[in-house]
Amino acid sequence: MKNRSAVVLIFMISFFIPCVICMYQTMGPDGDRWRSLSKKVLSDSVLVPQVRGNIFSCDGKLLASSIPVYVLHMDFQADGLKRDTFLAKVDSLAMALSEFYDRDKTPAEYKRHLMEGFRKTTGNRNYCINRKPLSYVKWKQVKTFPIFRDVKCYTGQKRVQRKRPYDDMASRTIGGLYAEVEKGGMSGIEQYCDTFLKGRPGLASKVRVAGAYRNIEDVDAENGCDVVMTLDANIQDIVDSDLRRRLAMSEAEFGCATVMEVATGEIKAMSNLRRTSSGDYIEGANYSVNGYYMGEPGSTFKIATAVVALEAGIVDTSTIIDTGNGTCNFYGRNMSDSHPNGVLSFNRAIQQSSNIAMAKVIDGAFHKNPEKYIEALYDLGLVMPLGLEIKGAKPAKIKHPSETGKNGWSNTSLPWIAHGYETEMPPIQTLSFYNALANDATFVRPHLIREIKRNGEVIRSYGTDVLKSSICSKGTLNKVKQMMVDVVEYGTATAAKSKYFKIAGKTGTAIQKYPDGTRKRQLTFCGFFPADRPKYSIIVMAWYPHKGAIGAGSLCGATFKDIAEHIYAQSPLMHMAPSMEREDGQIFAPVTKDGSRKALEYLLKELSVNYRKSEEDAKGDWVRTHADERGVVGTVVGEVKNDRVPNVMGMGLKDAIFLLENRGMKVTVEGTGSVVKQSQEIGTFITSANKNIHLVLR
Repeated sequence: MKNRSAVVLIFMISFFIPCVICMYQTMGPDGDRWRSLSKKVLSDSVLVPQVRGNIFSCDGKLLASSIPVYVLHMDFQADGLKRDTFLAKVDSLAMALSEFYDRDKTPAEYKRHLMEGFRKTTGNRNYCINRKPLSYVKWKQVKTFPIFRDVKCYTGQKRVQRKRPYDDMASRTIGGLYAEVEKGGMSGIEQYCDTFLKGRPGLASKVRVAGAYRNIEDVDAENGCDVVMTLDANIQDIVDSDLRRRLAMSEAEFGCATVMEVATGEIKAMSNLRRTSSGDYIEGANYSVNGYYMGEPGSTFKIATAVVALEAGIVDTSTIIDTGNGTCNFYGRNMSDSHPNGVLSFNRAIQQSSNIAMAKVIDGAFHKNPEKYIEALYDLGLVMPLGLEIKGAKPAKIKHPSETGKNGWSNTSLPWIAHGYETEMPPIQTLSFYNALANDATFVRPHLIREIKRNGEVIRSYGTDVLKSSICSKGTLNKVKQMMVDVVEYGTATAAKSKYFKIAGKTGTAIQKYPDGTRKRQLTFCGFFPADRPKYSIIVMAWYPHKGAIGAGSLCGATFKDIAEHIYAQSPLMHMAPSMEREDGQIFAPVTKDGSRKALEYLLKELSVNYRKSEEDAKGDWVRTHADERGVVGTVVGEVKNDRVPNVMGMGLKDAIFLLENRGMKVTVEGTGSVVKQSQEIGTFITSANKNIHLVLR
């Protein structure tokens, strides 16, 4: 046994000693040689860049994409590139490059640049011809240039550029990348979803093949996933256009508007604009999630106060409040209304946005126990973290009576908070609260991401997240919603009133005092539509308007109306009477415009809506329509003669113009929607005297 152990030990020692000697030799005398070899191996291995994932809107539009581009380099040591060949054709190549790069340099300058690379003692193998990135289509043209078409001595450094097909639209929400691509997303969804979007690089070895170096991939690059946002490109375009137009009319310094789908919390549009020195409007900071400066909500906060007051039973909509001559002193500090209101009901106080009424109600009921009021506001979800997919979003803050110090609680805090001051409320937080009122008191989390996809397959979905199942009772909810409708119908927001549907909402004006002593206005309108069957909630804000209609109702309320009506016009399934919906929620028929029968049939087929027609209708190209409990009914317009003024009443603009201009008539238009009036009498002969026709749309 001892002999066997000795044999094993001797064998192990005899094996171990050579290993130690080899290790010593490698790390000692031969260390420098092996280290230099390892560096060479590392330098011969290159990273293969991955392609960053795309960002899409919910309707499939491409919002951000990685586009491969190429930067032209030249290899002066390439096999086949002879001195005589180069010198004979360098002038032609220089001329081609000058033309190709839109004459950014003269042919003579390009020749000097090429000769400099050629004359280097070793011959430059990776000489940059021009740093301007080229698309793949442009890159393919390079091979047709003199010298290049005979000798493959050109190379292209492949890079990736991030492109947004819709340019500035929602750019702050989509976000951007760092200049150093490897750092990934810098802001917005690009930053929040960077882990999914960025993918992983591959690894390739540099191998000399046929006199030139080629990259042979050892580890494949893994491209990034695609992100599908909740943004709707069409709604985003509407919001951008309408907000930009109204801001320009008032010369406001900043503005934002956000549209949220009531039932799901999906954000369909988020626009943030600032005015440049030239008077144009471009995407600015994300005011929708951060507000601007202090972020006090102003009178939009009165709806939250109304919910608390109604829930506590301290008022009803008919409760009478005496607001005096428009000025009231609370604990040594004066409070004013925009105009004297005298004695009025609580409902009317909301309509007229009376600061004094709200302060009197809340201070009278909660002065001895302010915690009860503040905590009731907390219960509404007003300071609840929303977890929005934009990093750095500003949190909401409502001062608590337990807070002390310079900016802590004081006797005047309660009446001022009651009408929207001494609080910080970013627009998205106010909108989320109003959305809860529209959503039968269910508070859902606003979100910007619908799903993550890899190679077309969904790997993660983001559904509706309910943060609070109910923020108030049904009775309170119904009263508050009616008060919000009355604000638009009879109060401070009549500019938001629509002819096509009811809008519920509330105006807000906050006077912000800056450290330099200046005081500037922040205007808001927040609400939802249609008021009886809410589909979307919207907040519109504008900061520091300079001219024109610069009240919260006349500026922000009017912008809300524009946005709502344009969304309504492009969403046929919103145009329905209550009787057209079954108990299971399925819609029978939308309201449709008169017009082309073929286009109507195609549309209704795509929407799975039943379409019925008479025998006469089958023979006509133009129909009038109406909806009933079984679907859409089409009735033939009648013979449309080429020499007579056609009847375009009830048609959409596209069909009306088609009919009229095909008969040589010149059309002018007023309004949007369907034709409600035409200036030329139906059926009269078309002559040179009556070729001009004016259409009024509503």
